[in-house]
Amino acid sequence: MLSPLLDKIHRAVGLLPAPLLRDFSSRLAEANSPYTEVLASLILQSVNNPRLRRSVQDVLNAWRDDRSLNWGSRELAAAITSAAYAVQSSQRELAVDLVWTGPSTSSLAIRRTDQVLLQLIQDCHHDLTLISFAIYKVPDIVQALTAALDRGIQLRILAETPESGDGKIAYGLQATFGRDILQRAQVLVWPKENRPVGTDGRYGSLHVKGAIVDDHHLFISSANLTEYALSLNMELGVLIQSEALVTQLKGQLESMVREKVIVPL
Repeated sequence: MLSPLLDKIHRAVGLLPAPLLRDFSSRLAEANSPYTEVLASLILQSVNNPRLRRSVQDVLNAWRDDRSLNWGSRELAAAITSAAYAVQSSQRELAVDLVWTGPSTSSLAIRRTDQVLLQLIQDCHHDLTLISFAIYKVPDIVQALTAALDRGIQLRILAETPESGDGKIAYGLQATFGRDILQRAQVLVWPKENRPVGTDGRYGSLHVKGAIVDDHHLFISSANLTEYALSLNMELGVLIQSEALVTQLKGQLESMVREKVIVPL
């Protein structure tokens, strides 16, 4: 069963700004004493924001009432510092942001799909993978990809084509990317003969949309790489910073290439 004190520490670490957390733990460490009303009062006097003061008060009250851990102020300070470090490390390893295209509201500030894609391409250092069902009429993306190739990044494109998709896509990649990008990129398709077929004879679709950037960023979206998807449609995605998830997805794609599930165009 989780100690009430540990629970309050966890909640406080998620709420309190880093400078306030450092001041809180420093005061506790310097006191080097068991809980006293005087110490609690001195600590609370340094917190002006009512909401933050309540969080600090919750920790102090749980420390006062907890009989299972029998901590002094130094042990409490160490626990707060350790919890803060764990949260910061977790945030560095995994961060998730919403990405949106569609009607905007004043109450929600979310980055647009086209803005996120352009930023990811511009910030790419060594390798970029783009995956989309449909790709058509995205001149800004094409310009950014050309610049990225010029500075030496490795570009991989996995996409549906009129041939591989059994006619579900009307336009080939040449219409959007031109010969320059296609000759410098690794272009992969999922051939019809490698796809499952339904009882009605229809083939499965390559319906993934997203991007993998370097070793840390993964973008998953409902949006195709098309003019409408990036400017007119209502689309939702997530931008994820996670080395572990990027490594996992890259491994999946590389396995499909080795096993010839997906093949060069």
